Amino acid sequence: MAWVWRLLGALAALVVLLALSVAVTTGPMRTSAGEAGTQAPAADVDATPGPTPTASLSPEDIPLGPIPVERRLRAVFLGDSITRGMTEPSSGEVGDHSWFYGVIDDSNGVLSYVGTIAENGMTTDWMADQAWNAVEMSPDIVVVHGGTNDVSGEVEPAAVVANLEEIRSIVTSVGMRLAVCTLPPRDEPETEARAVAVNAAIVAWAEANGVILLDTAAPLRAPGGGWNKGMTVDGLHPTPEAAALMSEAANRVLRTIPLGV
Repeated sequence: MAWVWRLLGALAALVVLLALSVAVTTGPMRTSAGEAGTQAPAADVDATPGPTPTASLSPEDIPLGPIPVERRLRAVFLGDSITRGMTEPSSGEVGDHSWFYGVIDDSNGVLSYVGTIAENGMTTDWMADQAWNAVEMSPDIVVVHGGTNDVSGEVEPAAVVANLEEIRSIVTSVGMRLAVCTLPPRDEPETEARAVAVNAAIVAWAEANGVILLDTAAPLRAPGGGWNKGMTVDGLHPTPEAAALMSEAANRVLRTIPLGV
């Protein structure tokens, strides 16, 4: 029987040698920390954060410059004498006394000009009555600058916002966008207080209803209220230099929204 025990011993030695051979060939599995026993997790394919989207930038961070005409939204401008400027709307030309002259020009413009509905001395209730005429011109966006004559007549902020809401309901009902400007300053303390109150109401309403807010009044208003020096001649209308600042403020905001393909 001795030969049987010798045979079993040889077989056991062979099994041990085979096990050692497999261990050397494959090696142990390790974790990402190098510990034996578990497989390391797969590395992330793209863990590097991407660039910040343009829409998250503040308007002041957006560079100016021309947008190709084929990518511009078609716009109708609705307002009073500040929108009309020294331009006869039926002529199809816009003069540099109109606040939006720089919004549609070839150098820094953002929007394509469709038309103007604006008359001297008009209030936001008149503009609300003109909303259907604006959308019938088939723009992509209606831009409203109104309220200056409202605060001259001591109209309450709630009334101004109600008129703007009527415009919004009409414009959005046909799938168009709406942008609304803030009111420029006034030098009379009581009128300036009403303008500031209306602006606060417009900001809150725009944020609550998805309306594009163009704070065109910001570069015109002095820190203590009223017009910045050189921004107006008559205390009511912006100078061409002030109008250019209004256009620039509007352009920076409009560049943060999709403007077409």
